[in-house]
Amino acid sequence: MLEALATTSFLEDWCYPSPRLPDKKEICDLLVVFDRVAIIWQVKNLTLRKDGRYHPAEVEKNLRQLEGARRTLFDLSKPITLANPRRGPELFDPSKIQEVFLISLLAGEGEEIFSPLVEAKNRPVHVFTSTFADIVLNELDTISDFVAYLRAKEALLGALPKLVVEGGEQELLALYLFNERGFDNFQGLTMAVVEEGHWEKLKQRSEYIAKQRANEPSYLWDLMINRAHESGNPRYELIAREMARLTRFERRYLAKGFLEGHRLANDDLANNVFRRTVPFNGRTYCFLYAGTPPKPEEREGDFRRLNLQLQCVTARVKFPDEKLVIGIATEKRIADHSSFDFCLLDNPAPTPEEIEEVAALQRDTGIFSNITLTRLHEVEYPREKKEEKPE
Repeated sequence: MLEALATTSFLEDWCYPSPRLPDKKEICDLLVVFDRVAIIWQVKNLTLRKDGRYHPAEVEKNLRQLEGARRTLFDLSKPITLANPRRGPELFDPSKIQEVFLISLLAGEGEEIFSPLVEAKNRPVHVFTSTFADIVLNELDTISDFVAYLRAKEALLGALPKLVVEGGEQELLALYLFNERGFDNFQGLTMAVVEEGHWEKLKQRSEYIAKQRANEPSYLWDLMINRAHESGNPRYELIAREMARLTRFERRYLAKGFLEGHRLANDDLANNVFRRTVPFNGRTYCFLYAGTPPKPEEREGDFRRLNLQLQCVTARVKFPDEKLVIGIATEKRIADHSSFDFCLLDNPAPTPEEIEEVAALQRDTGIFSNITLTRLHEVEYPREKKEEKPE
């Protein structure tokens, strides 16, 4: 269950089920490694005692296993090879990791009143039930959204001496989401009790329901991350990682821009290439929709990849403040099945010579010579317009 949830949320590229030492001893149940973040999961199937609580010794055992896994990965300097079906084997490099999160997943029936964060060897450990794991990995289903919640929770419980949560951690998650993804409403308190009912109320709010519908286009972005792996591009891992770095809301924003550009390209009968360029949060996204090459001897794939590279190079000069350029190309016509090409530029500021070269390139190709400026506006929780009743 955990592996299925994690690979759906964080994508298979960065999930390593049951990593092992060279002697085949299992380190933990699941390791997620994305960029500079590692999340260590350990699962324990527990039953409640007659008093409705877990047996403390069983919980402590799971916490010891988590701390042992962290120590094995980061303190013992043993060579560890990680592998998953997408990436193949690779040597784990603990020096690249700057943040480590420990999650104890206590499967089975959950306690009604519990602490969502405990300490093991002076390190914070997030305690999940299987019910909450299912909720949170579906609600915060990108690595950025999920890690942001873990950070906020650790900061809250580091400043709040006592917190009691009734009914499940989803009640705390509801408050986090409802208060603009934060816990500022807990500031200054020495003790807090989170009562049951917040999660159900959140799910019934019209803004929340509208957000779920508005997020539907964002899953195109997830599909394109997977296609980056299938593209055969030797830099696929860098491209996929940059695309996966985005939150669900950011993916929605860019996916809607990509889809709108595709509709415009599909309706454009005068040109065989349509381009959309989106500077966003310190990056430039180049979307290319390519039709049939103008010259019969040109292969369609080469024509599309070349035009994508030209667009990315030109965009790097056109928007010099955005160092990173990510390019995505597809067919000009909308069809049931699409193919994609990808490009990534991560270059220093262009030199005067490069600027002049791009200016000449623009004169020769016409890239960015006929620009239509469009402003895209998106809110995470849309408010549905109420129909005015006639008097």
